[in-house]
Amino acid sequence: MARTKYQVLADELAEAIGSGKLAPNARLPSVRELMQQHQLSLATVTNALHTLERQGLVEPRDKSGYFVKTVVQDEAPQAAAVPAAEALLSTRNWGPAQDLFPEQRWQSLLARVIRRHPFLSTRYAQGFGHPLLRAELARRSAENGCFLKEDELIVTQGATEALLLALRATTEAGARVLVQAPVGVLFGRLLETLSLVPVTITSGVDDPGFLPEVQAALEGEDAPKVFLLVANYHFPASALMPLIVKRNLLRLSEKHDVTIIEDDVYGDLQHEGARPLTLKSFDLKGNVVYVNSCSKTLAPGLRVGWLAAGRWRERVEYLKSASASSVSELSQLLLAEFLAEGSHVPHLRKIRKELKSRSDEYIALLQLTLGKTVKLGQVAGGYSFWLPLPPATPADAIQSQIRLHWPLLDAQDAPDSPQLVVVSKGMCINTSIALTDPLRQSLMSFCFYLRALY
Repeated sequence: MARTKYQVLADELAEAIGSGKLAPNARLPSVRELMQQHQLSLATVTNALHTLERQGLVEPRDKSGYFVKTVVQDEAPQAAAVPAAEALLSTRNWGPAQDLFPEQRWQSLLARVIRRHPFLSTRYAQGFGHPLLRAELARRSAENGCFLKEDELIVTQGATEALLLALRATTEAGARVLVQAPVGVLFGRLLETLSLVPVTITSGVDDPGFLPEVQAALEGEDAPKVFLLVANYHFPASALMPLIVKRNLLRLSEKHDVTIIEDDVYGDLQHEGARPLTLKSFDLKGNVVYVNSCSKTLAPGLRVGWLAAGRWRERVEYLKSASASSVSELSQLLLAEFLAEGSHVPHLRKIRKELKSRSDEYIALLQLTLGKTVKLGQVAGGYSFWLPLPPATPADAIQSQIRLHWPLLDAQDAPDSPQLVVVSKGMCINTSIALTDPLRQSLMSFCFYLRALY
């Protein structure tokens, strides 16, 4: 297969770095110089530079351009730290365990809605969502501090369509988009589909370096105008952006005229205390496009998502009306009724309690088996626990050991949701899956293997 122009340029620069022609800390030619030297477009050059950045060969420096990266040995691993930029992080169907959802309640509601509306399956779905569902979603938005109006909300086929609409409305092909590292497979595919260039922020949303890194990216050359992020319990570390950081990030976005696309699908999964506020809660100028769905909290199979597009509302409505997609009215009415009768309140209370109990059990088992070799943090929300791998251990070697020590994962009776995601610097454990005795024994065996490598 013929290489693209940006791959040719990236390979040429990588060869210069590998041969020593470009030494560590050496400054690369500017984007404009590369465009002139190679007769390439801006999008092609930026694609090549970000390919090198994702490979860990170069790094951007504030208002100075790109420099050959100096490799620094990591200090002792910290479980709470977000890993550095990686290639696409494959999550497969990374979701909460199926036994956490109120399936019997949904079956009862389904029968009732069908009795009331026997011809739903033969009707066209209403353009931007059923009025009953939009009204319930608007009422529920007060729980996370958004206070959205019905006509602000557009119902979509899950959060995936909502994110796609938001990106299509706010970007053009070749545009640079800020995104958190490691880039999840969904975000990566959306950016690739729309020919967008990811600019990764490697600091976790709860790290002190997060805002300075974002500010440097926004003040640099060819600064991105869109930031796609998860502020509440970002996968894989389940990191929660502090309230003061949310306020300051919104001020920063307003100063630089940056649109934030906020994916809040994990926001309802706090383990204790009040639900965290969203970035949308502080948005007075319509700079935040808010995205959510019921897939991680209420019912994955309904495929119902929604967004509030702020100042991009007309553009999103146009794109939605021009698309061939529609959301089943049956699914919309089911969710509307579930919310109207308040069934989500006791369910969320129950799932939060269960998620905390299960994550605590996982962490206790990890502490028992790993000892003091790794400093383990806590999970404040969501269902992901990040465990750093021993230095210089290939991910494929870890994967083979998982098959050896954790055979249940490859068995027919393995959990429906994936248990582990492995990348080059760590692995993510799905703590929503109940620890049965076979799983517990497999995890202990695997962790004893890991302990010998640290």
